[in-house]
Amino acid sequence: MRLFRRKPRPAPPLPIDLPAGEACDRSLRATLLQGKAAIKGSLYLTNRRLLFYADRGEARWLIVPFDEVRSSGVYPAPRVAMGAPGAAAEALFVETTKGEQVWWAFAASEERAWLPLVQERAQAAAGVRDGDGER
Repeated sequence: MRLFRRKPRPAPPLPIDLPAGEACDRSLRATLLQGKAAIKGSLYLTNRRLLFYADRGEARWLIVPFDEVRSSGVYPAPRVAMGAPGAAAEALFVETTKGEQVWWAFAASEERAWLPLVQERAQAAAGVRDGDGER
């Protein structure tokens, strides 16, 4: 048994009401990796988008609609030159159609479970965006 192992906290309930037809399917505690910053918060997966709610700060929300996802994967986490030891080995990566890159670090087993859901929903939304489906 590890001496300092902490049990991960579950994500709090989504702090906003979702529009009609949108439902939260999964949530967990995550860290948004942005440049040299590591912003702790909660990540929510709905049927329409990814929502990140930061624990602190003025700009609390980062929202990535699935119809704006170009690619996604689980890759080695970006590191800064003087990064903190023990930083996440891998992170969930999403690139938007605008070329923005978003990285979230959380438990590796969860990253592997979330990836197919993100890819599936992004492909379905891309089909709708390209005219293959109805919106």
